[in-house]
Amino acid sequence: ESSRVLVPAAELARISQPVLIGVGTTDDIAGAPEPLARLMPNAEAFAIEGRDHMQSVGDRTFKARVVEFLAAHPL
Repeated sequence: ESSRVLVPAAELARISQPVLIGVGTTDDIAGAPEPLARLMPNAEAFAIEGRDHMQSVGDRTFKARVVEFLAAHPL
């Protein structure tokens, strides 16, 4: 039995704050980031080239994209 709870698309559409969705291009766990990003009005998808699920967070391009995203969306 899975402990995952799926969030309905209508609820995702209500998320108005900026969201960055980064997924490795070889990630077979998370899936493609674009379909999820399309469900939220201010979401951006970022493909982390050549990285799987576990390698994505430590990737330099991911870190640089996060810093860029946060600079563009200050609190």
